[in-house]
Amino acid sequence: MHEATSQPGPYTWEDFIALDEDDLRELIDGELVEVEVPTEEHEAVVPMLSYFLVGWSLQHGGEVLGSGYKVRISEKRGVMPDLQYYRAGNEPHGHRHGLAQGRPDLVVEIVSPSSVRYDRVTKMLWYASIGTPEYWIVDPAARKLERLVLEGGHYAIAEALEGDAVFRPASFEELEIPLARLWAPPLRAPAGD
Repeated sequence: MHEATSQPGPYTWEDFIALDEDDLRELIDGELVEVEVPTEEHEAVVPMLSYFLVGWSLQHGGEVLGSGYKVRISEKRGVMPDLQYYRAGNEPHGHRHGLAQGRPDLVVEIVSPSSVRYDRVTKMLWYASIGTPEYWIVDPAARKLERLVLEGGHYAIAEALEGDAVFRPASFEELEIPLARLWAPPLRAPAGD
């Protein structure tokens, strides 16, 4: 762990990016705050969404990054979205050691009961403040996905789907995500003989 992070705050962006890769704390107003340990449900949705986005980006360009990549909000704020996407021509320059420089074109957060306020209020304001054009909020417990788009510096709900609907975001031509795949239990290998 970076020396500065063993001392009392306030911490800066430099302290945040110096954290070990397995350190999941986020930088919130100068403090390094533990984020909740993801649930199995959360961990099943992230790779499935990634599967659809990566498949789409292989044909349409851009780059999908996972939750280990840090996004700078300000000198005293930094977060790690569950997924982020950079369109062709806006790829994160100089990303190294879990640091994606630049503004993502899409961030995705998978909410849980304990993170819902942080994801729906705090992070929503922060992503809007850096001009991220699109924000998807996925709630596995409620089986819902909301697509928010930035309009006039604030997010507006462009789509809200639930259950087994098929998500076809207008900003991602030809992308189709059957929500039933997100809620399905993870595929497991059969038990040993």
